Amino acid sequence: MLIKETTNDVIDTKEIGRGSLIWAKHRSWKEGKSGIVENVTEQKIIVRFLPSTQNIENHFMIYASELVEDAWTVRYSSDGMETVSSYGGEEENGSE
Repeated sequence: MLIKETTNDVIDTKEIGRGSLIWAKHRSWKEGKSGIVENVTEQKIIVRFLPSTQNIENHFMIYASELVEDAWTVRYSSDGMETVSSYGGEEENGSE
């Protein structure tokens, strides 16, 4: 599970780490973004991705509090796509 229960909900840093492949879509976005996890703390995941111009890098952050509120649909793999785990949100095709 991406979120582990404690006195407050935090991200399980043993479940996802730096270098993990990730696809995520915030409920306010039209489509999701694929990227690579740059850093993970118990409070947030920082994801690097290439925007459509592809001559720069960009990033977005996924906060634990927003995961708990179902603001994100997330699919991730920490083993080179051998297994893909998902968390929250609506059912969506993440092959973009």
